[in-house]
Amino acid sequence: MDRMRAIDIFIAVCREKSFSKVANQFDISPAMVSKYVNFLEKDVNIKLLSRSTRGQKLTEAGILYLSNAEKLSAQYQQLKHEMEYFSGEPQGRIKINAPVTYGTYQLTHRISVFIEKYPDIQIDLELSDSLSDVFLDDFDMIFRIGDLQDASYISKKVDEQQLIFCASPQYLGKFGVPDNISDLEEHLFLGFKAWQSHSRLKREFDIDSLRINDSKFVCNSGNCLRVAACQGQGIILQPFSLLKENIENSTLVRILVGQEPKPRPVHLLYPAKKQLPLKVRLFIDFIANYQR
Repeated sequence: MDRMRAIDIFIAVCREKSFSKVANQFDISPAMVSKYVNFLEKDVNIKLLSRSTRGQKLTEAGILYLSNAEKLSAQYQQLKHEMEYFSGEPQGRIKINAPVTYGTYQLTHRISVFIEKYPDIQIDLELSDSLSDVFLDDFDMIFRIGDLQDASYISKKVDEQQLIFCASPQYLGKFGVPDNISDLEEHLFLGFKAWQSHSRLKREFDIDSLRINDSKFVCNSGNCLRVAACQGQGIILQPFSLLKENIENSTLVRILVGQEPKPRPVHLLYPAKKQLPLKVRLFIDFIANYQR
């Protein structure tokens, strides 16, 4: 029986406190989970888990075993990562979190190029505009817009995002073209909901001048606001990458040029580890050196 696999299953049992959950996680039966745990107990000739109809809990010996097992598992994973450099065959899954618009209209294209180059690597991309600490959800890396500082992460600037003002020709024909930001008080503005509270954009631009709280339509989706703007519902401030096609086909017109927020840096953040898996390092290098 594979001892390292048994150790990983034991660690999972201690974390989940459920043989059935661990069985699903490792794609085996609950009975097989029990066999792996029994294998380890026979190996050290002592009970590690005290089991009953109400569940299981660690014995005193099990607590010590778990502590050292977690260290051993981490060391083994580190060893596998280091060996990848010699095999030269990067493979496996990379979990990434990125803002919705940036991930959809800029990052996805780059990921497509990357997986063409490395067909044995799988990308698991989750899009979210939440500013919470997503590393708690075990992402290998995250993309965030604006300046970020945290000593526990390594940060690389890999891109920029330019926000621009737009409105439909129909809207501008009806309400006129604003000459400056202060003119927006007389216009309908489509508000991005995140800017009402926790957006870092507040540090770089006078969001209050947009009067988002008075907007007749706010939404947490820039794409949704884009559709509303195309239907003549108001003025929009969103990334150029989101609005580029509409500008090209004249369904939206760019306005207030030169009065937009300054381009905002896009940072790639990942844990400050001594050694990263080859697949992760390859992706970081690829994104950092991508020719825009």
